[in-house]
Amino acid sequence: MKTILLLGGFGFIGTNILKYVDNQKELSDEYQFIVFDRIDHHPHGVKFNCIRKVYVGDFSDETYLDKLFSENEISFVIHSLSSTVPATSMNSRFDVESNLISTLKLLDVMNKHNVKDIVYISSGGAIYGDVLQKVHNEEDAVYPKSSYGVVKLAIEKYLLSYSELYGFRTLILRLSNPFGKYHYNERQGVINIAIRKSLRKEPLEIWGDGEGVKDYIYIEDFCAALFALINAGLESTVYNVGGSLPLSVNDIVERISEIDPGFKAEHVKASALDVQSFELDITKLRQKIGKLPFRRFGESLRETYEWQKNNITK
Repeated sequence: MKTILLLGGFGFIGTNILKYVDNQKELSDEYQFIVFDRIDHHPHGVKFNCIRKVYVGDFSDETYLDKLFSENEISFVIHSLSSTVPATSMNSRFDVESNLISTLKLLDVMNKHNVKDIVYISSGGAIYGDVLQKVHNEEDAVYPKSSYGVVKLAIEKYLLSYSELYGFRTLILRLSNPFGKYHYNERQGVINIAIRKSLRKEPLEIWGDGEGVKDYIYIEDFCAALFALINAGLESTVYNVGGSLPLSVNDIVERISEIDPGFKAEHVKASALDVQSFELDITKLRQKIGKLPFRRFGESLRETYEWQKNNITK
C-alpha cells in the first residue's frame, strides 16, 4: 500500500480527496494518507477511513517536516495547502514567506529523504490572469494579477527546477473553480457561497457586472481526474484541470434561482485582484487520461445544494 502525504488535508480540496478515496474500494485498497494540517481533526466532524496518521504543525517548520519524513515511509506528496486566497493576498511578503519559502523547505526535506514525487494543486484563473485570449492552454503566457497567483507561479517554476536539478517528478495541476460537498469557506468558492446565501435568504454580492465568464468543475470530477493522472504515472508537467463549464456569476445566480426562486443578487464594485474571465483548454488532460464522465452542471449543482442545505453553518 502506498502512503501519500496530504498537505492541507482538512481543507475543501483535501477533504474531498480523502472522501473520494474512502468511497472507491480500488483506491482505498491502494492508498493511505498521512495528513499535515494546523489542526488534528476535521473542524466540521467529517470522518475518514483512509487516514493513517495526522501531523499538526506549522508548514514553515523545516525541523518538524524532517521529523515527519523520518518517521514515515512516504510514497509521494499532494500539496493542496495555501495560507491565502486571491481576495486576501494583499500582503506579498506574507504570501512569499508562508507559501513559497515553506514549499522550498518542503522540497529540500523531500530531497533529503529521497522522496521525489509530488502533485501540486495550482490555480488556473490566478495563474493566467486577465488577457484578451480567454481560453488558455498550458503553453500560454501567464499574467497573474494577485500576489496569490504570482506565488503559485513561482512555486510551479521551482518545482520544475527541482525536476531538472534533483530528478523530482512534479505533476502540476492548474485547477479551475471547484465547487461541491465539504465546502465551508466564506471567502472563496462562489457557487457554494451563493448557495449558502440562498439558504440563508441573503442576497449574493456580485463584484462588477457579473458578466465575466469563468471555468468551473465539480470537486468529485477533479478527484477523478487527479487519480486518473496519478495512476497513469507521475511525470513532470503541467495540466489544466477544468470542467469545460464556462459560466458567469449571473448564470450561476440564474441557475440557483431555478431551485430557489426567491434568490437575489446585488452588484458591488469589482475587486482589482479578481480575474474577470478565463476558460481552460483541457485537451492535454484528455489526451493523457481520456474523456472522463464529468457530471452535468444541473445534476452537480442540485447535489451541492442538497448537501449544503443539510450542512449549512448559521
